[in-house]
Amino acid sequence: MKHQRIRLIPPALVMVLFAIAMWFLAILFPVSLFKTEPHALFPLLMIAVGLLVILLCAATFIRKKTTLNPIRPESTTILISSGLYQYSRNPIYLGFVIILAGWGMYLNNIPALLLIAGFIFYMDRFQIELEEQLLSQIFGDQFEIYKRSVRRWL
Repeated sequence: MKHQRIRLIPPALVMVLFAIAMWFLAILFPVSLFKTEPHALFPLLMIAVGLLVILLCAATFIRKKTTLNPIRPESTTILISSGLYQYSRNPIYLGFVIILAGWGMYLNNIPALLLIAGFIFYMDRFQIELEEQLLSQIFGDQFEIYKRSVRRWL
């Protein structure tokens, strides 16, 4: 079966663009979350957790010998439903959200943190929906069962 080719922006690039936008918002609208500058340890820990989630997922893809390339979901050869994928259909994107949350905490800026909702909306609408359409075409009922048993984010 031939699957349609879709054009997607690499999600890591989308995350970086949102991180830059968060930085600009923090400069333009300096509305602090905390009265005093927070210690950098907690935001850095959040960023490290987000990176760990992404690395664990990448290791799963490598171990299962399927594509990790999010702009070519039609190249997927196996539906992964173990590891972090038994809790979230998109743990890598969740890792990006955790990184952005750590960044927003580091910036100590409410408008920057609110932009995370924009990232989630963008990923839902312009990345995940398209990926899931293709995964449904590739894996059929197997993906539909997985989709009903595991939430999109958490």
